Amino acid sequence: MFKWQETIDEFLIDIQIKGYSSVTIYNYRYKLKNIQDYFLINNIETIEKITKQDIKKWIAYLQQNGMQASTINITTNRLKRLIDYLIEEEYLETSPFQNIKQLKTQKKIIYPLDDSEIKQLLQQARKHKYKHIAQRNVVLFMMILETGLRISEVSNLKTDDILDNQIVVKSGKGNKDRAVAITPLLKKEMLRYDRIKKNRYKNDNYEYYFISYQKGKLSEKSIWTIMHTMQSKIELRDVVRFSGHTLRHTYAHMAIRNGMDIYTLSLNMGHSQVSMTQKYLQTLKSDDFVKESIKYSTLKNLR
Repeated sequence: MFKWQETIDEFLIDIQIKGYSSVTIYNYRYKLKNIQDYFLINNIETIEKITKQDIKKWIAYLQQNGMQASTINITTNRLKRLIDYLIEEEYLETSPFQNIKQLKTQKKIIYPLDDSEIKQLLQQARKHKYKHIAQRNVVLFMMILETGLRISEVSNLKTDDILDNQIVVKSGKGNKDRAVAITPLLKKEMLRYDRIKKNRYKNDNYEYYFISYQKGKLSEKSIWTIMHTMQSKIELRDVVRFSGHTLRHTYAHMAIRNGMDIYTLSLNMGHSQVSMTQKYLQTLKSDDFVKESIKYSTLKNLR
């Protein structure tokens, strides 16, 4: 009898031993709790009782509640990974996921910020009424735009991870460490932030680089709140969805536009394969793309 909570707890310990990051473990715990609640409400009290038909009903339920296909695929994969663990440990013999394929997803075009929007973002960040918060936010946005770091990586960045000319990103997505360069413009603003922090907090030594208003770690949720505030203060094109992912896409777009090779970009973004970066770039569209395409108009270039 594989009761939900006991099985989830054992699985979480297993992925912790395997070196999964704390962020990944948290996401698994959160998602699996929601999955557990669904099946318990539907009187499936133990995991081995789940049938293929139950999986299909669950997917249909998620669709009816407006969940996008890509999110459903991620969610169902959480349960599949848990069941795969039970099979690996020889607790179960077969999986109810056999012959259940992932849903087809539509690749959404992501429009990065243009030059004007980037300038607006940094200008607005500087206008916070508290000097130390303003400088922190400027460095936060500049760091993402200059390095392509994920929101979770920015939040978990520690003071000791900042070296003279590079940032060491520890236990990033996929539990991989990597280093990204600190550009001169970013370095200048980081030095100013360090100086302001030292003057404001005196002799306090903080483990995390970005400090919250309450003098603790700046959480991912807090960063999302900052971004929501910024969004209301800048003029964005209707096609732009302002998010951490968009800022990361903006970095990728600008890097390619400015001549960076795709191999270096792949390393900077923490992708395990260059093919991942290529797929990533396929979703990007920008004003540059439109202007370049117009140059090659069929009718305009008739001879």
